[in-house]
Amino acid sequence: MRISVWENGTLRGSTLEELSAGHRKKLWFDIVDPSVGDMENVAETLKVPRNALLGKLRSNYPHIDSYPNYTKVFVWYLNTESTGKDLTSDMGPVIIFTNGHSVVSISQGWTKTSQVIAANYGSPRYEQISDTAKVIYLTLDHILESYEYFVDSFESQAEKLEDQNPPWPRSAYMEAFVISRESSSLLRLLRHLKKLTEALTDGHTELGISEDEKRLFDLIEERVTGAEETTEVSHDTMQDLIGLHMDTMSHDMNGTMRLIAALTVVIGVPSLISSLLGVNLAGSVYGNPPLVEIAVSVVSMAILGAFFYARGWLRID
Repeated sequence: MRISVWENGTLRGSTLEELSAGHRKKLWFDIVDPSVGDMENVAETLKVPRNALLGKLRSNYPHIDSYPNYTKVFVWYLNTESTGKDLTSDMGPVIIFTNGHSVVSISQGWTKTSQVIAANYGSPRYEQISDTAKVIYLTLDHILESYEYFVDSFESQAEKLEDQNPPWPRSAYMEAFVISRESSSLLRLLRHLKKLTEALTDGHTELGISEDEKRLFDLIEERVTGAEETTEVSHDTMQDLIGLHMDTMSHDMNGTMRLIAALTVVIGVPSLISSLLGVNLAGSVYGNPPLVEIAVSVVSMAILGAFFYARGWLRID
């Protein structure tokens, strides 16, 4: 675990002892790569319930817990360089914890949350807002950028698949299924993130968000809403395209089955007629020469062929 504190325009190394002494002051502490044991020590240092910082992280969605003595913001950072099998297989939890005085950010190093906050923490643009609102806003902005990366990626992939005429190759079906599944997961994250941003500005938290700070979080909410709508369109498009191409495959298969049935009937005519007229015997029981059977067979096949052709059974669209 690495603990830092913002001082004189930069993050410097800190300790649990300094966190314990300074968490009642207007300071920003940053904690990177804590273990479960480290999180227990941090909870004890901040004098908060153990479950405030620990729990089944993988079962949590972005949310905000606000109590009289502390407020916790929990969000997921999505790995834009992930090579995992799905979107949610490689996510990093980010926690913002405040007691009304200090604000503590907790994250994994690969999410680069600390670097992003530190790079903008001293910007004149945010000098009029509180440390707590500043850290939460910069964190949500960073988190949302990772979500928007996948929003744009799904939209681009959906447009490419939409331009492909049926029938799709096998790989296209798998790609469409993955986009549908992943966009569904992203939609859930975005909807919870939207509720989180709404809670920051609706007066239901203990953060005391000012009007200037509300405008910043309103911008985040607008971006989340746009990302949600775009992802929903990509998801619905994939569902519709999968259904369309499956219907096309079913239609083509029905056409093939009709063609096989029609050819079977037409080709079976000579065998039927020759059997009925006794051509398969040493001496024809009807006394007819072979030309009669051939003529009858050809005429019958032509009539059946014309009938099936007129009904479209001999054509595959």
